[in-house]
Amino acid sequence: MWNARPATRGRAHAQDVTHARDPRGHGESIVRNLPLGSLQTLTGELLEGWTRMTRMHAAPEMSPPRLVELDALRGFAALAVALYHFTAEYSDLYGHTVPLWEMRFGKYGVQLFFAISGFVILMSLERVERARDFVWSRAARLYPSYWTAVALTFTVVTLFGLPEREFSLQTALVNLTMFHELLRVPHVDTVYWTLTIELSFYLLMFVLAYTRTLPRIIPLFIVLVVLQTVAELAAQAVGMTFLARLASRPHLQYFALGVLAFKQSRGEVSLPSALVLVAVSFAHEVLVGSEAPAAVFPVVLGISHALSRGWLRWLTWRPLLFMGFISYPFYLVHQNIGYVIIRRLEAAAWRPEAAIAVAMTVGLLLAIVITHGIEQPALRAFRQWRRKAGARAAVPSHLA
Repeated sequence: MWNARPATRGRAHAQDVTHARDPRGHGESIVRNLPLGSLQTLTGELLEGWTRMTRMHAAPEMSPPRLVELDALRGFAALAVALYHFTAEYSDLYGHTVPLWEMRFGKYGVQLFFAISGFVILMSLERVERARDFVWSRAARLYPSYWTAVALTFTVVTLFGLPEREFSLQTALVNLTMFHELLRVPHVDTVYWTLTIELSFYLLMFVLAYTRTLPRIIPLFIVLVVLQTVAELAAQAVGMTFLARLASRPHLQYFALGVLAFKQSRGEVSLPSALVLVAVSFAHEVLVGSEAPAAVFPVVLGISHALSRGWLRWLTWRPLLFMGFISYPFYLVHQNIGYVIIRRLEAAAWRPEAAIAVAMTVGLLLAIVITHGIEQPALRAFRQWRRKAGARAAVPSHLA
């Protein structure tokens, strides 16, 4: 689901952010003159809409029950990543105008996203009749929201500016494929780095479903994680940094935890097989490592195991469930647009906490609009098309 990778670019001085007018000519007065009444009205409407929609999308609509826990975990991971971006990474990139607490551990919400995907994708594949139906359903779920997010982010950053994150229209158009990283094209928003990893995992799962090897997925993942580890170590040993980085991209060790959790929830994996998969996955983190320190792995493992045992059914707080419902669009739009908002507001002498609150609110509003205006209509259209296609296929050819 759902960039949480450490910042690698230079810091822009907080003093420059505070006192300099935007180089594109958009002055501080835009923010200073924003009517207080408008902010109060917006906040009231947001709270009212939040209450109404959390009731609409709370637990009773979700089946089977474990989906409730998955949505809650998605919501938690999305909030953790966003708070990391707005506190720690923003401070590394641009510098807040005053010292601020930093939620650095929030970036590891991405590893939890990978484990959740392992659980959800395997569950989804067991519900479809044909492997290609899985491909179409994933595309209908991912691309409409993604295209909208790319367009919004590119437009906002182009209009208002964001140092080191402004790109050409050509770059934005290539980003629409979602495979731009394979072409060495930069991300319009760096959170997109996880999407290539997710797509690679979907492709792997499609191949396993198409070849009807899903019943042997645990031993297959043991082999794949071992191969990934060996490939990375070999590439590092001969100094081939690019190949080592390429071999590390699948992040199979975290997807494996979700796959294992689903199989455990169904009672379809033996204890020895489970222990071997956990052992080779943890060995990867110890021997090779990833974006997350090795200590993150046991935490995600513990959450995945609790999920498989049904120990997380208490996660039914409606705002968290609703956050999970909109987590994908929120993840896509929150970062760069949020950075633009924070820079503008802090330049207008707002406290960082207030600027972050506004950025979070705007991200939530955009996610709500995309979810209800783009994502859900696209999914309904896809399901309707699939039903009609199935009905046509059921009609004998001499009657069609």
